[in-house]
Amino acid sequence: MMTVHIVWRWRVAAEEVLVDLLLAIGLSLSVGKLLEEVFVRFGYPSVIGDLLAGFILGQSFLHIFPRGETIDVVAWFGVSLLLFYAGLDTRYGEFMRSLRSAFIVTLGEAMSAFSYGVIVGLALGYPLTTAIFLGAILEATSVSVSVRTLMDIGKLNTREGMTILGVAVLDDVTSLLTIVAATSIVVLHRLDITQITQVVAMAAIFWLGVVLIVHKVNTPIMKYLRKMKAPEPVISGILATFALLGVVAKDLKISPLVAAYAAGLAFSDARGIQKAKESIRSLAIVMSTLFFVNTVASRNLIAAIKPEYALFYVLMIAAAFAGKLTGAGLVTYLMGYGGIGALRVAVGLFPRAEFCIIAATMGIAVGAIGEEAYLAAVLITAITNFATPPLLKIMFTRFRSRFDRAGPVPTEKGRGRRHRRG
Repeated sequence: MMTVHIVWRWRVAAEEVLVDLLLAIGLSLSVGKLLEEVFVRFGYPSVIGDLLAGFILGQSFLHIFPRGETIDVVAWFGVSLLLFYAGLDTRYGEFMRSLRSAFIVTLGEAMSAFSYGVIVGLALGYPLTTAIFLGAILEATSVSVSVRTLMDIGKLNTREGMTILGVAVLDDVTSLLTIVAATSIVVLHRLDITQITQVVAMAAIFWLGVVLIVHKVNTPIMKYLRKMKAPEPVISGILATFALLGVVAKDLKISPLVAAYAAGLAFSDARGIQKAKESIRSLAIVMSTLFFVNTVASRNLIAAIKPEYALFYVLMIAAAFAGKLTGAGLVTYLMGYGGIGALRVAVGLFPRAEFCIIAATMGIAVGAIGEEAYLAAVLITAITNFATPPLLKIMFTRFRSRFDRAGPVPTEKGRGRRHRRG
């Protein structure tokens, strides 16, 4: 009887988790898509509707969006699929040629963003260790919103779009290094060069190894998969590769999101990938909706604002934008992207998410920062994710860069008139 009772309790608990997950998916795909439709009809990227849905449904307002580890896991799976698809939809040759440029831009924008955080901290009288963690909070880019926006407006494979992707991939490594370095300074009272070197080497070897090796063998893999008689062998095969590489990445202390994009890039020009790519795109768009809604729904953005820290919040939010604008913008401009191209890259690097929160969490864990810094990280994550989609669309559709085709930039109304006449 005891065994039956335990099994029954486990089943009830599992069903409760399942119901919460179903409610989260149901709310995301109904309210989220309805708000997406509103913004799309007014010419804005659809992802803004997901973010607004999270604000309305979640901890900031209605408190009806469920919370839980399972929902977070499924949401992160959704954004992993989105980055996997982004890799599949990237032109392999062009991306690899742009990787050197992305590395140079990453150095500039990472140092700039980090420096702004340190300056804000020191200017407000915080100790150096706190200021270093404030720099770490501002450093990392979260490319998820930018990828979704670039997909929405058909600009993912532009020169600026590929630079944004390349920088975001490398940015995860620099952010991880900064967090490791900051933690070692606080805990060990010294900089652990050996540990930092190991992180750099492992990340570089893993990422390049995945891209180059899997790309080298993607033709025989696809040939074997297409010969299989089981249902959907190609999709199953490449998704299995994507999933297993994510596991290996985590074991090596590298973000699975980095592995997801690398796996997609490695298969991007494989023969016969097109049909599978379209199926994965549909799945990624649907599943990533849960991620964007959950990201905002899980945080009480209204409660995060405390009047006594108003100046601190304002300066940190301003620094979040200024760091990427002056760092990425200036470097890309000097590299010949032109003014508009440089602004496009800088705006695409505005969003913060996981590493911003991770840096704040680590800072609190080692006693380097207070609750106000964590709340600043939450506000930065929300505001940069809300602001980026409309700004990015304006930069790509209203202004012309040196990489665009000759001729006037068509407006939304102009495109509509030509379509109707056709």
